[in-house]
Amino acid sequence: MALGLAVVGGLVALLALGTAERLRAQEAPDPAEATEAAGQSPESAVPEPEDRPSTDQPLPYAVAIEGELPDELREQLEEVSQLIALQERPPNSAAALRRRVRDDVERLESVLRSQSYFDGTVESRVSTDQRPVQVTLTVTPGMEFLLESYTIDYRPADPGPMVPQDAADLDLQIGMRAEAEPIKRAEDRLIRRLGRHGYPYAEITRRRYLVDHERTVMEAEIVVQTGPKVDFGPLAIDGLTDVSEDYLRRILQWPEGTVYDAREMEQVRRRVIETRLFETVLLQPPDDPPGDGVAPVELTLSEAKPRSVTLGAGVTTADDLFLLKAGWEHRNLFGEGEKLSLSAQSSLLVQELGAEFRKPNYLRYDQDLLASASFTNEQSDAYDALSVEAFGGLERRFTENWRGRGGLAFELSEITDQFDSSRFALVGVPLSVTYDSRDNLLNPTEGVELTLGTTPWLNSDNLEDFFIVNETRGSTYWAPFDDDSFVLAARGRFGSIAMADTREVPATQRFYAGGASLRGYQFRSVGPLDADNDPTGGLSVVEVGLDLRFRVMEDYGIVPFIDGGQVYDQRLPDFGQELQWAAGIGLRYYTSIGPLRLDLAFPLNPRPEVDDFFQFYLSIGQAF
Repeated sequence: MALGLAVVGGLVALLALGTAERLRAQEAPDPAEATEAAGQSPESAVPEPEDRPSTDQPLPYAVAIEGELPDELREQLEEVSQLIALQERPPNSAAALRRRVRDDVERLESVLRSQSYFDGTVESRVSTDQRPVQVTLTVTPGMEFLLESYTIDYRPADPGPMVPQDAADLDLQIGMRAEAEPIKRAEDRLIRRLGRHGYPYAEITRRRYLVDHERTVMEAEIVVQTGPKVDFGPLAIDGLTDVSEDYLRRILQWPEGTVYDAREMEQVRRRVIETRLFETVLLQPPDDPPGDGVAPVELTLSEAKPRSVTLGAGVTTADDLFLLKAGWEHRNLFGEGEKLSLSAQSSLLVQELGAEFRKPNYLRYDQDLLASASFTNEQSDAYDALSVEAFGGLERRFTENWRGRGGLAFELSEITDQFDSSRFALVGVPLSVTYDSRDNLLNPTEGVELTLGTTPWLNSDNLEDFFIVNETRGSTYWAPFDDDSFVLAARGRFGSIAMADTREVPATQRFYAGGASLRGYQFRSVGPLDADNDPTGGLSVVEVGLDLRFRVMEDYGIVPFIDGGQVYDQRLPDFGQELQWAAGIGLRYYTSIGPLRLDLAFPLNPRPEVDDFFQFYLSIGQAF
């Protein structure tokens, strides 16, 4: 119904403030008179049903919209019809029904005019001699009216060629249908363009839309008071308590002294919001035009709470059975948006403590300083390991969607696997680039996420031990109906380790699949196995996945899915080897922080004495 209401809103804004009609070279003072001149009296078009005393008994009715109408127009008429919308709540008298019919006739005629059918008529017929009462609305749209001219009159003077001068500059075409919505959008576009070139106080003071019924055309004339041309003045900031004002001004890069540009205002506002340090951000120039042509701007802020605690849990039929998570975060540690995150997680297989530090806008606006450290104890069928890891580096945002990361990584570990027990002191240089256009991290419905990464590793205890881990991950999301009622989600993963054999690569750096990465199979169980059917990991990996995410009702969803993957001993995948496939069904309960996920997955080509009949997973967020 939103489309129909938008159409009516566009009509009111377009017609009620200045529409006139011209019939045989005579200008009509308002749309109502033009309607009567065309022989469309609303009152005469509504037959009076038989009057009868009001009772408390509802008067049920059936309604039909008839006429040769384009499908889109018929849909709009049905969407705005209150006779249809209120049919389950019938009136208590014939007089009340008569008022409802009269209102609907006017409403439908407004839709016709908004869609360029200025000669359109709506006639009503009410049959009271039957129950339910039959209401018939016969719509005759008539000819489509075309836009013949579009004139912009700037006062007191034309600002010049940088602002719109004609219809083409506003994405209108002479000869197009004279629909209300694109013409209203053109007005909004006109004011925005002026605001980008030093005229934030511009306003449309007069609109004249002249309709010629004989030639079925419309002429448009817009009068704009530009107001004075202004420059950016000083920026005043109000509301800071814990955030450093010097830091905020450094990242805002306020363009004082330049010509006022609404796009610069939006960019400054976006930079404030991206700090995630504020609950309220209000950026506005003075209400009245400045006398000296310099507009001081005020930034009013309300700081958000800097600390938060998080708790999480997951349940699965895999060997680790459950996963518990806890975290603490401070997002303004030293007054310049520094974020410190402490985390702990535990399952039957893995226990980990971690810390991450991020200093935003380090040395430049779009660059962050990163540091992290973790301690992990792991006991699984693949290997047992006690390890300490650390990383330090930089992350740079190249564009809105592209970012890159690089730095130094260290890993000290003691590992026992199927081959031997060893200690490693690894030094690595992780490098990655990521493209991310997803609209939501926990429940994406559109966009793409792609990460390409490579990490050369060197064992400092033995300089001959050198290998390179390369991995690419990606996912994409498509909502064909422009909402989240159905989302097609697909993912893929490809990895390869070069310059070493399986035994020469520490078990913590090899590739594994199964569990959350490949539903339907035990944690890390897909790929090469030893004599006891324990996974050894591999030098390459391939994974694919497809979700069909159906949202039913408001808070629930059903997700059929299929996953496939394999891990290989070779440095490149052997595509002649069969992938392990699994399929399943998932349930979703959508909460304010993300969907609660329950997935039940079944291996399609299970390995005898290795794979179970099914696996299930319970957690927060989509699988990918």
